[in-house]
Amino acid sequence: MAFPAVDATSPGITLAEPDVDQSDLRHQLQQHSGFAAPAGGGWTFVPQVSLQEIFNDNVLNTTDDRRWDFITVLTPGFTLQGDLPNAQVQFSYGPALQGYARTPSQNQITQQLLGTALFTLMPEELFLDVRAAAGGAPVGGGFGALQPGLTPSLGPQFNGVGTTGLSKQNQVQTSSLSISPYWLHRFGDTGTAKIGYQLNQSSYSQGNTFIPLLFPTGHDTVHNLTNEGVAQFETGDRFAPFRNLTTLNASTSNGNGGTGSSTQYLMLNRLGYLVDRGLMVFGELGYESLSFGGLPPTRINDAVWGVGVTLTPNPDSQITIGYGHRYGENNVQLNGSYALTARTRISASYVTGLQTDLQGLAGQLDLAALDSTGRAIDSQTGAPLFIGTGGVGVQTGLFRVKSFTFSASTIWDRDQVSLSLQFSDQKTIATAPPGTFIPLGFPAPTVGSSSQSTTGFVSWLHQISDDLTMSSSASYSTGNFSTSGNQQSLSASVGMQYLISQTVAVNVSYSFFDRISSTPGFSFYQNLVMLGISKQF
Repeated sequence: MAFPAVDATSPGITLAEPDVDQSDLRHQLQQHSGFAAPAGGGWTFVPQVSLQEIFNDNVLNTTDDRRWDFITVLTPGFTLQGDLPNAQVQFSYGPALQGYARTPSQNQITQQLLGTALFTLMPEELFLDVRAAAGGAPVGGGFGALQPGLTPSLGPQFNGVGTTGLSKQNQVQTSSLSISPYWLHRFGDTGTAKIGYQLNQSSYSQGNTFIPLLFPTGHDTVHNLTNEGVAQFETGDRFAPFRNLTTLNASTSNGNGGTGSSTQYLMLNRLGYLVDRGLMVFGELGYESLSFGGLPPTRINDAVWGVGVTLTPNPDSQITIGYGHRYGENNVQLNGSYALTARTRISASYVTGLQTDLQGLAGQLDLAALDSTGRAIDSQTGAPLFIGTGGVGVQTGLFRVKSFTFSASTIWDRDQVSLSLQFSDQKTIATAPPGTFIPLGFPAPTVGSSSQSTTGFVSWLHQISDDLTMSSSASYSTGNFSTSGNQQSLSASVGMQYLISQTVAVNVSYSFFDRISSTPGFSFYQNLVMLGISKQF
């Protein structure tokens, strides 16, 4: 269910809504806020390499047959940043090549990639938005507490769910790529029109993937290709204090997983009234026609309506609260970010919808923006964005999804503290067609089955001196899964990084992970000690 902001540059999209376009918001973000780019403009290309040695006392993630091993992780990569009148680019790539001394069957490659690019093809008229993400993700539920992923200490910040220490059987490779050309034209103070198209390809595979995007090469893969078109018109200042936004959206998806093929059509008109500078009320009315494959097929042909309010308490804060009918159900919607002080910000969102795992992955990519350090953040709230399957793991089929996230962060001169809370609820509406790949060791969900996961995560970064930094984190996750029972997981990590020079750093860290499951054989714990060195060129 969407309640897009009454602004031609922010049509709005949520995790549960891959059917509403986001490229205008990305255009606004990359042109006018926190987009990291070379000082003074131009291009910056930084090659880098990281070498880590990891001791893992349970490489197979087993309950009883514990096996220790030394893991060598080589991560070559690069970052590319550009700030030109016709191009804003930030791209990071670093595949992690993992070799096991005693257990070569676990040797693997984890593709790690994150990037956004906005190209101006015709000034103030025609744009091209390209974005991509790839990383590892846990297969099963109950891994929500795993943080962080394999990240070079001087390299890009890949906000993956985290798979460090997981066996090959317990993780998948995810990837998502979108290409979005769009035309945007302002008719003076009358209004702004937009016509756009998006092509998205998303996939996950269990096994090594040698090409990060488009062509998953693991021995078992699930992929989805979506074509989407959007047309919008929003009235301008001539009609103030009223703002009217009309949206037409159509998308088709095809693939070998989830529900196979699907179509989604939406006609929506939204009327807003600006009560004063800090308060806008709105109502919306429209119609949707949705069709999903799977067993049983799912069809929704229904009216869409909603009412709500947008609050702007200060220039750095905005909160939208609404209630309406979408995807065949009535639900509340929340999306907001509030700056408590210049150093402290809180954000929260609550979204609902119908989606498959891969459509959810594509929706996360649509939400993604990059902060000044290269980390993925939610473009609507500024909160950290963890791209992956979350605490519920990989599941095939069509789900009715409810998702709530809350985050808070504060920055001092030498410290940065962040807290996040994530809740996910999935109810299976349809199962995948026969022959669909199901991750090893985890049963497929049945119609009516449900999965709930709640994860809390806290981190503290402390700069001891100009050359020495300490980082620590802890998280706890609890879940209830119809197919595999109740599970809890706990993780904790502490590490130190020392800068030998501006381009060379050494780091050491210790991590502990424990999962307790009601399913026999799913419980295990492990200790990891990591020592590494990173070099930028």
